[in-house]
Amino acid sequence: MSALAIPAQTAAERDRTAIIEDRRQIAALLGRVLHARCLLSLSLGEGELCSSLLLEVSPLRGCLLIDAPFPEIPLTPGTSLLVSGQLDGGRFVFRSTVEAPTLAATGDLLQLRFPERVQYRERRGSFRIALPANAGLPASQFTHDGMVFRGMLADLSRSGAATVVTGGRGAPGEELDCLLRLPGTTLQTRAEVRSRHERNGQLRLGLRLVDLTPAQDAMLSAEIAALQRMALRGRRPH
Repeated sequence: MSALAIPAQTAAERDRTAIIEDRRQIAALLGRVLHARCLLSLSLGEGELCSSLLLEVSPLRGCLLIDAPFPEIPLTPGTSLLVSGQLDGGRFVFRSTVEAPTLAATGDLLQLRFPERVQYRERRGSFRIALPANAGLPASQFTHDGMVFRGMLADLSRSGAATVVTGGRGAPGEELDCLLRLPGTTLQTRAEVRSRHERNGQLRLGLRLVDLTPAQDAMLSAEIAALQRMALRGRRPH
């Protein structure tokens, strides 16, 4: 069977797409898919579709385990698959190969080869997670025309953020150099000021992140997923 190609995209779709090739970042993304119990669509070719669930992500073993596809389709080792699904309103797609057929003795599991690359296209208007003042995050750093100031992140998404600063600068349309301090990492990038509101001596800036690399996009996605889990569990992010 010939290799299955990832569907072509429009220019607008490519602008919002991350091509993830780092094994750790792929594992982090697929870990989110596993945790969210996202439905997988498996394609063997035109007109051949079935569904499944991801059950295990094993980058060290170089494989994935998925539930037996439904409707049942005979899948033999070496069969190429195009795997896709929805995560946080975005779509992920990757190619894989069947390594072991479904076996009743193992609970009808199917072993796939760990993907070498994953395409992840975000939706417009990415989900934002609120970061309360008591979240425990260190202050992020911003630079505008040589002036350095600090601010606490108020919310965060894969495409933007809001920060509350004292003595900060930046008007809508202007860009800032940013050092965003997150629970597990720091992210250095640029951001366009989209909104500016002053109240009680504090300035709140709405930012749109620009020029994120695929690696930064994947890292930010993993951080947001971790923050969401912490919020659900009522924990501080440190």
